[in-house]
Order: sequence, then structure tokens, then C-alpha cells
Amino acid sequence: MFWKRKEESKAEGLAWFRYAIMLPDMEDTESELTIIGNFIIKNTGNKILNNPMICIRTKPNQEVRLGGKIGSKKHTALMMDGTNTESWQYVHDDWKKRTNETGEHWLKPNQCKQLETGESISFAHELRILTNTPEKFLMVDGFFYCEEINSGIPALNNITINF
Repeated sequence: MFWKRKEESKAEGLAWFRYAIMLPDMEDTESELTIIGNFIIKNTGNKILNNPMICIRTKPNQEVRLGGKIGSKKHTALMMDGTNTESWQYVHDDWKKRTNETGEHWLKPNQCKQLETGESISFAHELRILTNTPEKFLMVDGFFYCEEINSGIPALNNITINF
């Protein structure tokens, strides 16, 4: 008789950036470089992942603006735009101060409280940086956290631009 070995419960995930870079018009004296994309997290284990959260860190943290579907849970305009993408909110109430000091944007989805096995969720974002800054580079790192993986998972890739 063959015994089926019980599969070990594993909390695992992946995170990665998918993006496009929009270069500024070279004739403009004050121009911005724009990155449009998604930060995707996926449950690759066989255990439900609870309370997913992401951190997007930019270096340098000055003169970089992060945009996307970021608002409060009650902000219905974000949820009714017809794109069927998740709206997100900052984890900390003092997010502006923290972001200016560290370059870290800590976000959690408004609706998704669990990621089932094989399920993924995406943060649609837009990053803008002025090209007339002293620093002529931008680095963007991403991390995924949840209750089961509180040490975090770094993204498979990062965004690095020299201009």
C-alpha cells in the first residue's frame, strides 16, 4: 500500500516590477523622467498569505514622486474607475514624513486581505523624477511582506536609471 505523504505547508511568494520608462523631451529645460508600471506580488506557496503589504524604496528620495491608486479605504473614486485594479493606502499615518526621510513607501491593498495559493495582486504606479537634479540616477527597490513572511521578500528585479 502506498502512503501519500502529506505536503508540508509553505508560505512563499514572489515580487517583481514590470515597467516602461518615458524619456523627457530633450528640448525642455525643465523635464521629468516618468516610469509607469506595476509592482506584482504572487503567492507561490501552498498556504494563504494574510495582510499583504509592500514597500517601494526610492534612492535618492528627494525629488521623486510616487503616484498610483493610493487613497483611503473610503475613497470611492479610486475604486470606480473601471480598470479593475486594486486601490492601495499608506500603512502609516505619518507617511509623508517617513517617505521624505527614508524614501520608503509602505502600502497595503484596500480590499485584498488574503492571497490564496497561485493568486497575485498588483500595485499600478507612476514614478516621476526631475532630470535637472544634482543626482543623475534613480534606484527603485521593492519588497513584499505578510503575516506569514514578516522578514519580507525582495523583488526579483529593481529599477535602475542613469540619466
